[in-house]
Amino acid sequence: MFPIVGSVYLVSYYEDIDEFCATVEIEVPQNVSHVQLQLEKFGPSAYARNLINPKPGPVSIGVLGRGKPSVKFGDQIEGRCFTRGELPD
Repeated sequence: MFPIVGSVYLVSYYEDIDEFCATVEIEVPQNVSHVQLQLEKFGPSAYARNLINPKPGPVSIGVLGRGKPSVKFGDQIEGRCFTRGELPD
């Protein structure tokens, strides 16, 4: 397992339903089997799917949650990469 950093590319807040969506862009290195974002900066309701067997290169990961987003365009979001043969916690 090794760390990775992505950037918030898009943030939208839907006031009528009190939910947000965001997009985080990362650069996936070679030989990675899983990518997980650390979602603490988004708040306790945030959810994002893990990437499984992503292709190397730029990738966007969607994040959803309730309430107003606590991140903005350009914020750095940490994540974890797992190499082939490793399994996430």
